[in-house]
Amino acid sequence: MSMSWLLAGALPPLYSRPQRANSPSNSGVGLSSQAFLMKLLCAVPSHWISLYDSEENGIGSNRFLHHVLAYKGATLCLLKVDGGSIFCIGSPNEWKESHLYWGGEDAILFQILPTFRMLERGSKSLYLNLSIRGYPQGLRVGKDPREPIISINSGFDKLEYRKIPYSLDRVEVWGCGDQASRDAQLDVKKWEVKEAERQRNVKLSAADWLDHPDRYLLELAGRPQYNNQNPPL
Repeated sequence: MSMSWLLAGALPPLYSRPQRANSPSNSGVGLSSQAFLMKLLCAVPSHWISLYDSEENGIGSNRFLHHVLAYKGATLCLLKVDGGSIFCIGSPNEWKESHLYWGGEDAILFQILPTFRMLERGSKSLYLNLSIRGYPQGLRVGKDPREPIISINSGFDKLEYRKIPYSLDRVEVWGCGDQASRDAQLDVKKWEVKEAERQRNVKLSAADWLDHPDRYLLELAGRPQYNNQNPPL
């Protein structure tokens, strides 16, 4: 029995919608009852789609945010640490940065290896903050903010499980929504690329350059002051 089947079977229906297998009587291949049962048990959700894999996309909080934000469907985040332990975070909501805990009733946390077990489930058990000052940085899971079950640092290279430190070796995020959720995320990414390109091509006026932060950085670096009429090209 595969770990993927165990996970799919233990997750709330929001995450796992297995493919429907044809019954033996309707199947054109004439499966026996035993073969049909084996096929059903081995079925895993076919709609899961890879959003982020640190081995391919690079590990780090910025890479996580780039590939995961704006996906509005449910997601599964797999965390592999040194020693072989694997954890899985199920988020029923779109990932977001906040200084508050969030997540619906189907937010869930599993340990997959070495022992398969559910560690937490329920609303307001997810936390992600990488930019808001004055609040804890990183990713956390657990209903008690004072003692999170899982805690990942802002660099996404260290993980604590019940205050026991590990090195975070690999992060994978799988989208569990429909194709429309993925298409909408890709549309947002395309818009961000176009907007960034547009901003790079905007020529600053003299008035804009006077208050532009890059002007002060150049001056701090020892570059000569530019007059108000001549921003650098």
